[in-house]
Amino acid sequence: MNKVAPIIAFVVFMLVFVVTRTPVRNFLEAWVALEGVVLGLASMIASAALAALVAGAILYVGRLLE
Repeated sequence: MNKVAPIIAFVVFMLVFVVTRTPVRNFLEAWVALEGVVLGLASMIASAALAALVAGAILYVGRLLE
């Protein structure tokens, strides 16, 4: 599991990033009233943060199972 966990974490990071882009963008557009480039950058950063949390949790669980 030690050698597979980073690969799984990367794949999950990419999937979560892609899946959360549109919902995060819609949320920021509706609730925070952002527009244009600022909206795009904010949604990218928020999606990356969510994906990083999930990938970090996978790596943490992988280390706990060692």
